[in-house]
Amino acid sequence: MKRKTFMILAMLGISIAGCTNNESHEKVASASSSSSKVSNSSKSSSKVALPVGKIISRKKMNVDDAYKVSNKKAIFYRNLKEFGKKSGFYSDYETVHGSDLTLGVSEKIVTTKGVYFHMVNYLSGGFENDVTPAEENKAYEDQGYIQADYVKPIKTVTQSWTYAHRQPYYLAYPCNHRIWTRPAYTVHYTYISHTFDRLSHTQLYATKELVKRNGSHYSYLETAHRKLGWVYKSPKVLVKGKFVDPGKQLLNKKKSEKLQSHVQSVKSTKSRVGINDSLSMQQRAYIVKNKQGKIVRVLVMGMDNRPTKVTFKNGQATKLISYTYRRKPWKTTTSQKKLRHSFWAHHIYIDTPTTKTIFYSQKSKKLLMNKTIGSDGMATTTIYRNGTVKFMTHPYKEIITYRYARFK
Repeated sequence: MKRKTFMILAMLGISIAGCTNNESHEKVASASSSSSKVSNSSKSSSKVALPVGKIISRKKMNVDDAYKVSNKKAIFYRNLKEFGKKSGFYSDYETVHGSDLTLGVSEKIVTTKGVYFHMVNYLSGGFENDVTPAEENKAYEDQGYIQADYVKPIKTVTQSWTYAHRQPYYLAYPCNHRIWTRPAYTVHYTYISHTFDRLSHTQLYATKELVKRNGSHYSYLETAHRKLGWVYKSPKVLVKGKFVDPGKQLLNKKKSEKLQSHVQSVKSTKSRVGINDSLSMQQRAYIVKNKQGKIVRVLVMGMDNRPTKVTFKNGQATKLISYTYRRKPWKTTTSQKKLRHSFWAHHIYIDTPTTKTIFYSQKSKKLLMNKTIGSDGMATTTIYRNGTVKFMTHPYKEIITYRYARFK
């Protein structure tokens, strides 16, 4: 009986011990699970936590509202996660200020520690615009993140107005300024939309004007039938007034004389646009003959729109006048030595195309050749004694040029 009782008690003890161990394991498992959850929560919190603090709000901004870096301590960081760390360094005040970069803000971020901007650089597409109209709103370069008070807002355009009446202009020098969508760096992306290559004999009109932050003036140009864009306002580029055909203006044809005009074909120009020259400009030649059908005066408008006038007597050149781009006498010669061989018209201190006029002997069928020598190419106008004219344009093969169709 005692033995039986002892066995029952022993079994009961084992059972109690087993229950205790199971409960203990459950507690350990529960604690382990709880510990695991805290650890995961901690990891999750570390992913959200940023050096700039907790983000309260984000707001898209107008990148055409311009800024300049203003604090010498300014450092731009690649992203908010690495803000303030050496690994996140993107740029600094010296680089941005030294390059005179115009900046825009694509996003404003408000955090528990302050306000931060996501900055972008303004870009110029120039001749090589490869951005479609649909992509223009995002055509800028990332500049990283910075404290908002390290940059200051600026006005890229200080003044702008529309004329009460459109003002007439015509082309002088076509090579050093082109027509832009907007003046460069006044908005986040600008590029050249038109050139003057095919506008030498077109009446132009200015309808608006603006002043950039640096004080330079720009005019908005149109023709009688279409809008063009913005061009730097300079008397070297445009002449104010109504267009007058240079043949009528400079040759002073008498009633007894006959005037013939010749225009280079579009195909002959090769329809290329150079950075330094107006390769697609159509050259022109005006020939005045007397009653006897002899050539007495010629006027050539070169690839750069410069007029050259030569007077003849009995088939021999007697006087040459090279004009400025505004059609004022510039260089004149009556030297028979030069007028039997060649005459050069070029600036010593100004980088513009050179004009070389070559003369031929009276035995030759050719009368003269007017050659415009530029940086991107050259063009020739050859006039024969019988009054025929031959034009040619030669873009240099080693120079980068662009299709004229991109700038119509």
